[in-house]
Amino acid sequence: MNMQKLFSLLIISVFIFGCEVKMGPSQFWDKIFRTQTDSNYYKNKSEDLIQTLTADVAEYEINKVTVMDLVDEDDKPPVLGEYLSSRIVEAITKKYFFKDKIFRVAQKGEVHAVMEQLNLKPSYSYNREEIREMGKALQSQALITGKITDLGTNIDVHLTMTDVMSGEVIASATEHLTRTKFAVEMLRHH
Repeated sequence: MNMQKLFSLLIISVFIFGCEVKMGPSQFWDKIFRTQTDSNYYKNKSEDLIQTLTADVAEYEINKVTVMDLVDEDDKPPVLGEYLSSRIVEAITKKYFFKDKIFRVAQKGEVHAVMEQLNLKPSYSYNREEIREMGKALQSQALITGKITDLGTNIDVHLTMTDVMSGEVIASATEHLTRTKFAVEMLRHH
C-alpha cells in the first residue's frame, strides 16, 4: 500500500511540475535566473519594435526605408544606438514578418555619405526639408529615426517612421529595455 501511495505521489508531482513549466511563459525562468541580457534579447526587442512600427503602414507606398542610428538625449549616437539600428535593419528585412510587404533598406555607408554630403548630423528630429532631401538622395519613401532614453529603472527605445514627402510621422513604437550594466555602458559611449 505504501508503494502505491508513493508511486501515485510521484505521478501527480511529475504531472503538476510538467504542466507548470509547459503553461508558464518561456521567458519566465530567464528573467528569474539571468540578470544580464544577451544578443537574442536585443534581437527580440528590435523585432517587437519593427512589428509594432510597421503594423499599420500598408496604406502607404513604402518600398525603401532609411534607418538612422538611434540617438541619446544629446542627439549623439551611442554605441547602443548604432547596435540597435543594425538590429532594426536586420528585423525589417525579414520576410516572415510581412505578408505582402518587402522593405528594402538603404545601406548604412550610403546613409552616412548622404548625411555628410547634406552636412547633417544624427538626430531624432529632422525638419521637413532635411527629411525630403535625405529621402530624395537615398531614393527612400520613409525615414526611421529613434531615441534612447535612460529612465533610471529601464531604458526606453522610441522609433518613428516619417513619410519623406509629407514630413508626417506615419508610425511610432516604443520598447522598454532592461537596464543592465552592459546597456548603460553602451549608452554612455559614443
